[in-house]
Amino acid sequence: MPIWEYVKARPPSGRLVEVERGELRSWIEDALARYDRDVRERDEQPERVSVEEIVDSVWGRLPVEIRRRVSRSEVQASLTLLTLRHGIARTREQDRPRPAVPPGSE
Repeated sequence: MPIWEYVKARPPSGRLVEVERGELRSWIEDALARYDRDVRERDEQPERVSVEEIVDSVWGRLPVEIRRRVSRSEVQASLTLLTLRHGIARTREQDRPRPAVPPGSE
């Protein structure tokens, strides 16, 4: 296919096929898990990492096919939502009453 036909066939967003949110979320979670593992292996201090560094790192770990189908802002938005969900889940877990352990059953 000549390049001019390819350009005409592309949708206005510049993407060939949209990525479903669930698929993007799973790719981002995988990339974030690899990022966390790499940080631990290098003995870095995660609290010194900026948001932009995390977005860059996750973006770089996504497969090229996915990067061609989404924008960096979509990745950052998904990261924000994942962070919020994990924070909410952690808060709920901490607020949940713990069952009493009978003495001597530990």
